[in-house]
Amino acid sequence: MYYEEIALEHLEELAGLYVETFNSKPWNDEWTVSTAKKRLQQMINTEDSYGLCAYEDGVLCGAILGCMEQFYNGKMFNVKEFWVKNGMHGQGLGTQIFSEFEKRLKEKQVEQMILFTSRGDFTEHFYHKQNMKSNPGMIFMEKRI
Repeated sequence: MYYEEIALEHLEELAGLYVETFNSKPWNDEWTVSTAKKRLQQMINTEDSYGLCAYEDGVLCGAILGCMEQFYNGKMFNVKEFWVKNGMHGQGLGTQIFSEFEKRLKEKQVEQMILFTSRGDFTEHFYHKQNMKSNPGMIFMEKRI
């Protein structure tokens, strides 16, 4: 597997995989290539944005993207999106991507990584295996109006 740092030149390819992934189970979202491109472009254009495309045999098989945020005591990284190609889950690919990403963040003197994810075995459990902990002091809430 090889990695490339995410840039706008990856947008079309990333959007296609994003739609394919998140419009499937367990998310069942309703992304279009247009809305996915807009979301990803917004993230890529954010100050201190950083991400990786993961390729296997020349095929995009996963990506992770977010941004560094400065706090008084150091840099934190907010993972906004992380996805792996359908049909490749459960093969250790996500763990490989996450591990490589974490290594690169350490090189950038990032001291903490945060993210919001869905509760449940498929997503939350994956992050627990990456030594991330659920934070009992915080909760993500929403209200539709």
